[in-house]
Amino acid sequence: MAHCPNCGRKLHLYNWKPDCPDCGVNMVYFKSNERLLAETEAAEIAHAKSQPSIDRAKSSFLGSPVAVSRSVVSVLPLAALFLPLFKTAQGSVNAIGVYKLVSSLDFGKAFGGDPFALGVVLLLVSAVMILVCLGCTVMSLGKHGRQRNLILDLFMLLCAVGAAVCLGVSGCPLGAGLFVYIGLILVITVYNQVLAAKGLPVLNKTVCLIGGLPSDEYFAMVEQGVSDLEIRKKMVEALERMQDEVREKAAEAEQKALEERAHRK
Repeated sequence: MAHCPNCGRKLHLYNWKPDCPDCGVNMVYFKSNERLLAETEAAEIAHAKSQPSIDRAKSSFLGSPVAVSRSVVSVLPLAALFLPLFKTAQGSVNAIGVYKLVSSLDFGKAFGGDPFALGVVLLLVSAVMILVCLGCTVMSLGKHGRQRNLILDLFMLLCAVGAAVCLGVSGCPLGAGLFVYIGLILVITVYNQVLAAKGLPVLNKTVCLIGGLPSDEYFAMVEQGVSDLEIRKKMVEALERMQDEVREKAAEAEQKALEERAHRK
């Protein structure tokens, strides 16, 4: 059952008019400015809380030369897959050969104990994990970024080593490409942990405003228990300063335009 926001009267289905039958207030526009302000602040607060995650994602992936180098190193194992990985009766096998094997492979054999089939599947899983780990680097500066990267990298390394062991047990001679592939994955694992220990800087932090106040200042006042009235006053002062700056810039631009016109004459 709906109620009048002003006097609290219960409203029925036949009370279809926007005005309250008792107090006569327009219920549609009642405290509309306050509600609009609250909705605007809520949207700005949500944006201010999510923006640091976006800044961290940018910095962890392409925010600095070190981050870019990590992204490049993370995809190098894919290049190693195009080197000879192992040999079969048909000849040397690389990434293209692995794709052909997978397309005709009976996956039931892999889970049934066939070492060759299991080795091919593990090699495929490790290659997929390269892309998964690369995608997860955008979260590496998060709260659990270091642990997540370590678990994923170790799983990728375990799959690659397991593939080499299974292929070797099946009697397939291992190629140099497989050892290079495992070595590069090991490099990625160590490199990610070294960067996590040193810490990547979060560059180009986006300044978010809440009612004209920087988000850090707003959240600090909320934590300190500053009243809503005092926060509103500071917001008004901040917005007035912003308006003054806009007027000054507009006046400067207008003055500059007048001087350019006078110079042309």
